[in-house]
Amino acid sequence: MAGLTMKKLIPAFIPLALEIVRRVSRDTSHNNNIKKFDKTDERLNTIENLVVRLEKKALANREEIRKGKILLMIWMGLNSALLVAIAVKVFF
Repeated sequence: MAGLTMKKLIPAFIPLALEIVRRVSRDTSHNNNIKKFDKTDERLNTIENLVVRLEKKALANREEIRKGKILLMIWMGLNSALLVAIAVKVFF
């Protein structure tokens, strides 16, 4: 009796076993593909973008400092000229 029951159940288990094997193989290939995904390119692009932004800020700051130096030199020249004029007025 047990042998007869097994003969009836084996045809039902064959498609089940094939489906399990197919899903396991698909899942393992999917997991392997996920592990192969590398974020290095994305990180390099982010770092490159940050470096470009930093260079732009550095250039803007350099230009602002240059303009500030020019204005400071002009004001120092005007103050020196006024100091000389005041000294001439007071002492002569």
